Amino acid sequence: MINAKQIKLIWVLARQLGFDEGQVHDIIFQFTARKSIKALSDIEVSQIVDHFIQLGAQVKKRREPPKELPLNVVELVTQKQIRLVDLLTIELGWQEDPERLKGFVRRVVKRDRIITKQDGMKVIEGLKSILNKKKGESFFPKTQKAV
Repeated sequence: MINAKQIKLIWVLARQLGFDEGQVHDIIFQFTARKSIKALSDIEVSQIVDHFIQLGAQVKKRREPPKELPLNVVELVTQKQIRLVDLLTIELGWQEDPERLKGFVRRVVKRDRIITKQDGMKVIEGLKSILNKKKGESFFPKTQKAV
C-alpha cells in the first residue's frame, strides 16, 4: 500500500515535468491499469517514479545533518548569532553606547570582537543573563530591610 510520502513524490515529479492531474492519472492507468494513486503498490510506485525520472524529473536528496567537526576546525560566528546579539543589545538599551558592548565582549571572550561560533554563544548567554536580571529587578524591586 502506498504512503503519503510516496504520493507526494509522484506529484512533485509530475509538477517538474509539467503534468496536470489528468495526465498523471493517465500515466498511472497506462502502467498499472489502476484509476487511483492510493491503490498503487510499492513496486508500481517505483515504476512510475522511474518513468518520471527517465522523462527528466529529478529526485532531490535530503540534506544530511552536519557531521561532527574535527577538533582543529573552528566555526565562525553565524549571521543569526550576530542578529541575536544586536536584538539583545537593543533590548538592554546599549545601542547608543557601542563601547559598552565592546567592553562586555572583551570581558567575556577576551577579544575585541566576536569571531567564533563559541564566542557568539558565550556573548549571547551573557547578554540573556543580564537581561533576565534587569527584568527581574524591574518586576521585583529590592525591599528595604527593617531596622
